[in-house]
Amino acid sequence: MAEQLVSLGLIIILIGSVVLLAGIFSQGKSKSTKVESDGIVFIGPFLIIGGATNKQFFYILLAVSVVLIISFLLLGRKI
Repeated sequence: MAEQLVSLGLIIILIGSVVLLAGIFSQGKSKSTKVESDGIVFIGPFLIIGGATNKQFFYILLAVSVVLIISFLLLGRKI
């Protein structure tokens, strides 16, 4: 089971990298492009919220974070 989770994690990282690169290259050189970014980082069940450039995205990430923390606490099992 652990090997499958490692493989799944690597595949998700690879897909994320491809999507990120596609987004970077599809932007072009337009000066009118507005870029917004937000981020959340979990280290175990502990949450670190990165900088948010938009209040709406911040609140969405905050809600997702609360749901994930609650699921960490409820499931509480080791893989």
